[in-house]
Amino acid sequence: MSLKTVANQPVVSTRGILKWAALLVALGEFIDGYDLLVMGAAMLFLKPAFHLSPSQAGLLSSSAFVGAAVGLFFFGPITDRLGRRTIFIVNLMFFVGFSILSAFITNTWELFLTRFFVGLAVGADIPASTAFLAEIAPAEKRGRFLGTLPNLLWVAGAITATILGISLLHTGNNAWRWMFATAAIPSFLVLVGRQALPESPRWLIRKGDVKGAEEACRKLGIPMPEVSHEANQQKTRFVDLFSPKYRRRSIVVSLVFGLNTLAGPITTLAVPYILKFGGLMSNRSSLLFSLAIYGVDILGLLTGFFLIEKLNRRTLAYLSGGCTGLLAIVMGIIGFKSGILLIVVYLLLAYSLWCGLAALVWVWGSELFPTHLRGAGQGLTNGVGRLGIVLTSFIVPMGIASLGVRITVVLFAIPLFILILLVATHPMFDTNGKTLESISD
Repeated sequence: MSLKTVANQPVVSTRGILKWAALLVALGEFIDGYDLLVMGAAMLFLKPAFHLSPSQAGLLSSSAFVGAAVGLFFFGPITDRLGRRTIFIVNLMFFVGFSILSAFITNTWELFLTRFFVGLAVGADIPASTAFLAEIAPAEKRGRFLGTLPNLLWVAGAITATILGISLLHTGNNAWRWMFATAAIPSFLVLVGRQALPESPRWLIRKGDVKGAEEACRKLGIPMPEVSHEANQQKTRFVDLFSPKYRRRSIVVSLVFGLNTLAGPITTLAVPYILKFGGLMSNRSSLLFSLAIYGVDILGLLTGFFLIEKLNRRTLAYLSGGCTGLLAIVMGIIGFKSGILLIVVYLLLAYSLWCGLAALVWVWGSELFPTHLRGAGQGLTNGVGRLGIVLTSFIVPMGIASLGVRITVVLFAIPLFILILLVATHPMFDTNGKTLESISD
């Protein structure tokens, strides 16, 4: 039976199953947002508890992001070989264990190692989850499934971590132990829910399991994808990302992702540190303002929910990145002259970033690569992005200590303008409404 014939067979199911499956997979980003952003709040307690220097604070803040980068690079190709479902279930088992373990450490090196392995589990989840979402989403809604939904849940995780940090302020310097341990609760619940999900139909077809793909499509409520027979013969090799056909794509998308994450943490992870150690707010005030920033991030994503399928994606990138870069300059030059002005500019900056670029890089990281390299492609591009966050984790503490908070903030505009230039010169970023197969070709 040809795959074209299979693709024309009716599917008996409901769209509700597809939405629940997408939600369960995207909830991995809630865990990512909670656990990785909890470090921003935990650092307010860890710095005095362990008498951390600026360099030690940067190293510890970056530990989970280093682990995530390693997990992305290593498990991206593995998810192409072993399957999306296998990886996004197994990785959560490790996440639960190391989250609990990180709450019982006694020195900074132990914490660095446990946080590294927590990040490793997060990194393993991302290529498997995003590949799955890309492969089950309708073409006309793929931006929402793959970009907006995971990021909404990621910010929701960040909000939860911040609220927890505020509620634990009165418990003293050991509050960070509770912050790390509680990450095991949502991850365990998601682990249980994911047991009911099928494997990605596109991945099954690539492995030659047409009947399994049919069953997965019926369960999800989606039509069989029209994938050529040649796809079955393609093997997963990470080095193919740098073959003549995909080299330019791999490098450019990785740069775009990395440049975005160089600037992005000033609206998430770095907010409490910028405000507290920039001499602007107390622990409680910086966490409360972080909560407001995350609320605006959600408003930006909800705006992007409608724009990402309506506007040309390159146009949305220009608007989002350009406005964010300009606002970073304004914030650095005049934003710190008054509390009200700082609040207004900071909120606008967060909104402009999250209504476009924050979601777009996730979409491009998966849909611009073929099925046999989709996990590896997301692993590479998102891994470079995590390295960008690692670099930012060092830049913020060291920059504030040596250059001051104003110059540090202005510097974050530079990568955004370079990103816009890259997107403007590469038509491949126009992916609205196209099938995955036509994009990868």
